[in-house]
Amino acid sequence: MKIKHLKKIGALALMIAGATTQVHASETFPNLPAKNIGVQVKIQNFSAADAAQIKSAGFGFVRFGVWSDSLTAKAYQKQVSDAFAAAGSAGLPVLLTVRAIKPLTASADNTAELAGAGEAFAKAVTGLETSYGSQLVAIELWNEPDLETYWPTRNFDTTFVPFMSAVCKSLQGKPPATPVVGYGFARPPTAGSASTVALNRIVSEYPKCLSAVSYHPYGMTATQISNAQAFIQQNFHLPGVISEWGISALPSNGGAEGQASKINAFIGDVKKLKIPLTSIYEWKNSDSGSNEREKNFGLLTSDGQPKPARMSIEALLKAE
Repeated sequence: MKIKHLKKIGALALMIAGATTQVHASETFPNLPAKNIGVQVKIQNFSAADAAQIKSAGFGFVRFGVWSDSLTAKAYQKQVSDAFAAAGSAGLPVLLTVRAIKPLTASADNTAELAGAGEAFAKAVTGLETSYGSQLVAIELWNEPDLETYWPTRNFDTTFVPFMSAVCKSLQGKPPATPVVGYGFARPPTAGSASTVALNRIVSEYPKCLSAVSYHPYGMTATQISNAQAFIQQNFHLPGVISEWGISALPSNGGAEGQASKINAFIGDVKKLKIPLTSIYEWKNSDSGSNEREKNFGLLTSDGQPKPARMSIEALLKAE
């Protein structure tokens, strides 16, 4: 009898914990629907038909990226507005990741240039929120700055904090109504890592800049993700969110069937861990990928044919 009683208490505690997490998630991301798992799309080939299928599959939002240093071009502005219109046609809110693609300064030690670039970047973020705020789940500042590929300014250890501190300083003058998350790290912060050092400085100086810390746990186990979540909460007093995770349908991963199985297991893990927001990479295969791995992350082929992962995810998400 005592064992049964303890099991009931344990189940009740889990239910309460789950409910508390949902309340916390809704408070952090007011525009996030109950279905807090989304999928990434590319604005250059995202259509209203895609949005309708994504909604039908049970996803709660889409994630896509915008390049801040391309926003002055009329054609690019239209591409961005068309992507938001496509998402809006299906009632899908957007996790918007904003980054620049050109170096922020010619010299790594030019802090004045970095600060100026931060102010300009903040202005671009504010402009995007003004235009699309009602559709946004959150604005994510940057994508994988801990990888040189996505941090073209280089010297992350010395250039990231001056730049992002200027962004936060500029944003605090007129705080966005939309939650801001950062910084889409390729690996979650860990003790002594460059991302942890940077976050400690930025969060301590601008504690209201971020609503959550975002990262990409490719290849990580459920235990490792759980540890990352705990580290983020304990060190920065912010929730951790997963703004990108996927698995390529390579033969070494078990092909298309293996991809489906691994994605299902991952979704089960993030549900158990009560991650407030998770985005799967990606909706369609990318023919522009630099290698076979990069080309085959899609839940659909590049011409829109569903892969096994697309069908299994729908069954899983609709079972919620």
